Amino acid sequence: MIEHFVQFYENDTYLVNQVAGFIRAGLQAGDAAIVIATKPHRDDLENRLRADTSSIAAQRPHGDQYVALDAADTLSKFLVDGQPDEERFTDLLAPILKRTTDGGSGRVQVFGEMVGLLCTDGKHKAAIRVEELWNNLAKIHSFSLYCAYPMRAFPRAVDGGPFLAICNEHSRVGPAESYTPPANAHEHFRTIAVLQQKAIALETEVAHRRDIEKAL
Repeated sequence: MIEHFVQFYENDTYLVNQVAGFIRAGLQAGDAAIVIATKPHRDDLENRLRADTSSIAAQRPHGDQYVALDAADTLSKFLVDGQPDEERFTDLLAPILKRTTDGGSGRVQVFGEMVGLLCTDGKHKAAIRVEELWNNLAKIHSFSLYCAYPMRAFPRAVDGGPFLAICNEHSRVGPAESYTPPANAHEHFRTIAVLQQKAIALETEVAHRRDIEKAL
């Protein structure tokens, strides 16, 4: 069974703090962890985990219990002509999921940043397809998946459609940190995240109009 959670963010420090809590909780429970992220985020995350002696130092007796992969490199291995290939995706990630859970609790926490890279490059359809492939993989493997997207990847009003489609591929949606949630507000997070994207798109449009006015 999969819990597929998406976190939108504006600041990298906020993202790493959130992911560190997600991975730390899993390691402390004896779960395996797979981190697929950019090098700065991988390094920052592991430094935070190492600082907590109850997490990585205590929970990483076997090298396969905590696996860190480069997001861009992993992505390149299953893209064909710029589009995700399901067979390559499964052949690449299914063995890693199996290996990390062998001899442990059977549970695994996964953080994936590949979709964020695709959207930053304007490849929203490819990112949505990767989310679908994760959901398909969950039919044969049990894991909790935490995905992340920078809000700057959705700067235009036209990005609202892909943004909503991404939200709909997840069981839970976390809005960016500019929103401070009240207690018991999880049911509103999807709506808040969509509104944040619309606000960014409006700011982009206003800035564009100002540039046109200056040019005139």
